[in-house]
Amino acid sequence: MAIINYLNDPYSVLENWDINSVDPCSWRMITCSPDGHVSALGLPSQSLSGTLSPGIGNLSNLQSVLLQNNAIFGPIPANMRKLQKFQTLDLSNNKFSGGIPSSLGSLNNLNYLRLNNNRLSGPFPESLANIEGLTLVDLSYNYLSGSLPKLSSRIFKFIGNPLICGPNLQNNCSVVSPEPLYFPSDALRGKLI
Repeated sequence: MAIINYLNDPYSVLENWDINSVDPCSWRMITCSPDGHVSALGLPSQSLSGTLSPGIGNLSNLQSVLLQNNAIFGPIPANMRKLQKFQTLDLSNNKFSGGIPSSLGSLNNLNYLRLNNNRLSGPFPESLANIEGLTLVDLSYNYLSGSLPKLSSRIFKFIGNPLICGPNLQNNCSVVSPEPLYFPSDALRGKLI
């Protein structure tokens, strides 16, 4: 499993992840389906750092990834779109950066998405509106911008993204560019501190 090669594990919680082993179902923090396929990866609060391997998209039976409360950085792999059984993604409280991949909108079984408290930027992916079964979406405390998509989720958290806009928000999206600032010439006299 290429995932281990991308992560730094200071407390050796992944020490029994033997890439030569035939049975990853015996590895710590891995859950498998009855037919022996990896269905869940649960490594919350393990002080892991590094990046999330694009190889995660090759685990076609994966339903859940819980990597919250670590120090994982870099982009969220776009090839997660291949995980058609995927239901739960919790990458909250890490250091992920870049945009939220629009490919997440193709995960029709996704019902729980937590990407809060990271360094994600760019627009909210409109593609998330395609997922009808979303129950919870938490994108709060990032650097996201633009207008909010209309999501079917019962819980949608987006606080702490000062560049978002939409109806009934402080920034209502109607201003395309900021008004130029005007300073009278006598306002610039005096000492600068």
